[in-house]
Amino acid sequence: MNQAVRLIAPILVALLAACSGEKDNSEPPAPLTDIEDEVALKLNWKLDTRAAANRASYRLRPLLLGNRVYSIDTRGSVVCVDVTSGRRLWRYDTELAAITGLGGNERILIATSQDGDVAAYRNADLGMEILWQIQIDSEIRATPVIDGEQVFLRSVDGKLRSLSAVDGSQQWVVSRRVPSLSLTGNSEPLVRGELVFGGFDDGKLVAYERSSGQVRWESTISLPTGRTEVERLVDLDGRFVLRDGVIYVVSFQGRLAAVQAVSGDLLWSRQFSSFQSIAIDDDALYLSADNSDIWSIDRRTGSAFWKQDVLHARKITAPSLIDDKLVVADLDGYLHWFNKADGRLLGRLKVTDSRNYVQPLTWEASVLTLDKSGLLASVSLQR
Repeated sequence: MNQAVRLIAPILVALLAACSGEKDNSEPPAPLTDIEDEVALKLNWKLDTRAAANRASYRLRPLLLGNRVYSIDTRGSVVCVDVTSGRRLWRYDTELAAITGLGGNERILIATSQDGDVAAYRNADLGMEILWQIQIDSEIRATPVIDGEQVFLRSVDGKLRSLSAVDGSQQWVVSRRVPSLSLTGNSEPLVRGELVFGGFDDGKLVAYERSSGQVRWESTISLPTGRTEVERLVDLDGRFVLRDGVIYVVSFQGRLAAVQAVSGDLLWSRQFSSFQSIAIDDDALYLSADNSDIWSIDRRTGSAFWKQDVLHARKITAPSLIDDKLVVADLDGYLHWFNKADGRLLGRLKVTDSRNYVQPLTWEASVLTLDKSGLLASVSLQR
C-alpha cells in the first residue's frame, strides 16, 4: 500500500470530522434558530438497518430502485425495504466489509469492500443470488456504476476500471497519480453515451471512451496551491452532474466549474470548496460548501443567486431537491427544508439523534435519510 493510500483516512478525520470519538477542533456549529414553520413535516416510518457497524459508514448511501431501497452495512449485510410502508422485505449477507453503498439496477446489484472485493448479484424478489466475484488490489470508496453490460469502478489507488457485467472480467483500466495526501473517498464515474467521466484527486476531470479507456479529453478544474500538503488538497470527491451537454463539478479547496461534455472546454469557473454532491434543476446548482453554507448558483454563468448560512458548521449533507424545496440533514439528526428560490428556511424535523452523512434520497413526495447508526427514515410534507 503506498503512502497516499495510507494517509487518506487520517486526513478525512482531521478535515471533515467524519469519525466521532476523537477531539474535534473545528468551528463550533451554529445554534438552531427559532423559526415559524411554514411547512408541516411528518415522519412516515423508521427502520434500523444496522448500516453502520463501525465508523467507516459515512459513504453507505442507500440505493433507491423503484419503490424499494437497498442498504448495506459495514459487515456486508444488505437490507431491502419497501419505501411506501417501511417494511423490511428481506436481508442478505454478502460477508463483504463494505465502506460504500451498493450500485446497480433492477436486474443486478454490485457490492464492494475495503479489501478490494467486487461482487455482482441477481436482484431477485426475495433476495440476492451471486453471479460473480473478483478482487482488485485496492480499497473501493466510490459507488460502482453499472451501465448496459459494463461496470465502472473507481478505486483509491487512482484507477478507473471497466468490468464486464456478465462475468466481472476486466475490459480496461486507466491510472492517475494519487497525491501524497488526499481526502478519504472518491467521486463515482459518470457515464453518458460513448463516454465515461472520472474526477481525480489531482483536480482533473477526464473523459474516456467507454469502449477502450482511451482519453478523449482532460480538463483541469483546480490546481494545487499553498505550501503544505493540506493546503494543496483539490480532490474532486462529490458526485458531479451533467445537464444539457454540460458537466458541473466542484473540488475541495478549489473551484466550481462548468465543462463542455463533448470537448472538455471550460465554460466558467469560480472559487468554491466542497466535497459533496451537486443538486441541479433547469436554472441553478445547489451545493453545500465545506463550511455548511448552502449556495444557489446560476448554472449558465456561475454567479450566485443566494447563500444561506443559518446551518454554518453544522456538517450538513449535500442538498436534495423535492418539488420547489431543498432538504439537507445535519450532525444532530435534523432535516432542514428551504425554499429553493430564495434560500429561506421553511421548517425542520428531528428524525434521529445521530449524524447524517449521506445526501437525502427523494421518492415521490417523501425524503429518505440514513444516519450513522443505520436508522433509515422516511419524511414527507403534510399536504
